[in-house]
Amino acid sequence: MPLSLQQIAAIVSLGGAVIIIALALYLVRSAGAYEDKLEVKHKLYKLRGRYFFIAATAALVLLIFSLRLLPYPQYQSAPDKTVTVVGYQWGWLMADGVSTEKPDDFKGTNEITVPVGKQVRFVVTSRDVTHNFAIYNPAGAIVAQTQAMPRYHNELQHKFTEAGEYPIMCLEYCGMIHSNMLGKIHVK
Repeated sequence: MPLSLQQIAAIVSLGGAVIIIALALYLVRSAGAYEDKLEVKHKLYKLRGRYFFIAATAALVLLIFSLRLLPYPQYQSAPDKTVTVVGYQWGWLMADGVSTEKPDDFKGTNEITVPVGKQVRFVVTSRDVTHNFAIYNPAGAIVAQTQAMPRYHNELQHKFTEAGEYPIMCLEYCGMIHSNMLGKIHVK
C-alpha cells in the first residue's frame, strides 16, 4: 500500500528530529572535552556544511517527488463528462460540454445532472465580477471549489462518489444578494 502524503511528511519530520537530537547530543557530549577553540570551530563548520548539503539534497529529492502528486491536469484521469459553468451576479448557469460562447451569451440553468462515480470536469468563468464556485456534499461539507473570474477559464475536476444533491454556493462576496447565489448538482 503506497504511503499517503501525510505519512511521508511524518516520516521526514521524524527523520529530521532524529538528526537534530543526534547533533545536540554530540555537541553536549563533546562540550566536556577540552579542545582548542579554533579546532572545535573548524569541526562545527565542517559538520554544518555536511548537514546543509544532506538537508538540501533531501529537500530537492522530496520536492521533485512531491511535485508529481499535485493535481496538474496531466496527472488526473481524462474526464467522463465536461460541464461549462458561468457565474454572474447573483446566480450560476451550467450546461453540458465546453461552451464557445461569450459568458454574456451563455445559456444554461442553475441545476445540472452528472453521473455518480465518473470524473467530471467543470470549466468555470464569470460574466461580471470574481465569484467562487464551491460544491458541497449532501451533508454540507465542501468537496471542491475554484474561482470564477471574468475573461478567464478555471478548470476543476471532481469525481462524485455518492449519489445525491450537491448544493453550489459562492464563497467570494460579490454584492448584496451574494447569499442567494445558489445552484445544484444532481448526482445519479
